[in-house]
Parts: sequence; structure tokens; C-alpha cells
Amino acid sequence: MNPKTDIGPGLFLVAGPDLTDPRDALAYLIEDRGDLALIDVGAGPSYLKIVGNIRAAGLDPTRLKLIVATHAHIDHVGALAAFARDYGPVVAAHEQDAWALESADPVFTAGRAYGLRLEPVEVALKLQGRVNRLVLGGSELVCWHTPGHTPGSLSVVLDRQGKRYLFGQDIHGPFLPALRSDLDQWRESMARLLELKADVLCEGHYGVFYGADQVARFIQEFLDHEAE
Repeated sequence: MNPKTDIGPGLFLVAGPDLTDPRDALAYLIEDRGDLALIDVGAGPSYLKIVGNIRAAGLDPTRLKLIVATHAHIDHVGALAAFARDYGPVVAAHEQDAWALESADPVFTAGRAYGLRLEPVEVALKLQGRVNRLVLGGSELVCWHTPGHTPGSLSVVLDRQGKRYLFGQDIHGPFLPALRSDLDQWRESMARLLELKADVLCEGHYGVFYGADQVARFIQEFLDHEAE
């Protein structure tokens, strides 16, 4: 694989069903001044493939400084413990989902549903409130609390070279009682994301969407579907 599946300057797709393992949600890599951050890390079994994809992009995984877990479902966070063990990045998650990562709760994380075991991981940076700003090299990653799919769901915004990139991993849901989903909160979260007017959407299962109109249309279609 050549992660010149690059989605923008210093931005790479490094995991997903077509790249690593069918159980993996899409995971994204951000580089700035040689330092690296991951937005999610796949379901776990493809950990070494993801590391290989980082290297294939010409980047050094030992420079991994930060992992943002957008929420606690295993298809997004299964490799967290392996990355934390081998490279020592700061693991960040919203406090309302962090407990499930630290306890490896098999129901809330959907580990049982996937037939996978999540290894507990310390969440060193428990985000609180609506907006948190994290620094990578010279970049600012703005983490928005966007509850709905789960109570602690996050979306990450990066402004780079005149474009706004939105990492909105499970914009589409699903919404299930076992996940502690809340449709009303989700609608409010999606309205907030529309206000950000992103130029590029990096979604967790549907891929990458370019152009502000395409981004807004994708979000609005799911809003309209849930309103039916």
C-alpha cells in the first residue's frame, strides 16, 4: 500500500477494510514537523500492518506523539494498547467514553459483538467540555465533543493550507441502546459540524469527501434519513 492515499498535505489514510483488515474502521495519520498523530487505530489484529503503512509513507512511527480515540468502539480503538506499549503516545479520549477504554468493557466497546478482546489502555488525556485544543508540531487539533453515537464521541478539526479537514468518524451512527446512543444529542452535534463548514470530511466508514458542498450533503443526508 502507498499511503499517498494522502488526503492532503501531511495527512494519510493508514487503516480501513480495503487497506488492513475488514473489521477496521478508517484510521488517519497527521504529520507536522516529523511528529505524528493518529485519529483512531483500527480493530487491533492489523496493528503491524498499520505500523507498516506509517513507514510506507516515509514516516517514523517512533515519532508518534498522540492518538485521539474518537469513541470507544473496538473497530476504532482495538490497537490502542499496542501503540501505547510500543511507542508511548499520549492517548486522548473524551471522559464520557474513556472509562470503557480503561475497563475494556466488552459490551460498550462492541468487543463482544466483533468477537475481539480489547486490551485495557490508560487514557492519559481525558477531554472535558465541548472543545479541546491539542498541539502537534505547529498544528492545532481542535477536538469537538459531538455526542450521539456514543456519549463521548469526538470530531477533530484541522485547518491546514487554507482548507478545513474534519475527522468525523461515525457521523452516520448507528444508534443503539447498548451504545448509549442519543439521537437528539446527535442531531445537535451534526448541526454543530455543519456550522464548521469543512472542506474535507474524513469519515470512519464511508471514506473521504472533498468540497464543502459534498461534506454538507453527506451530513445532511443522514440528518434527513433519521428525520423520516
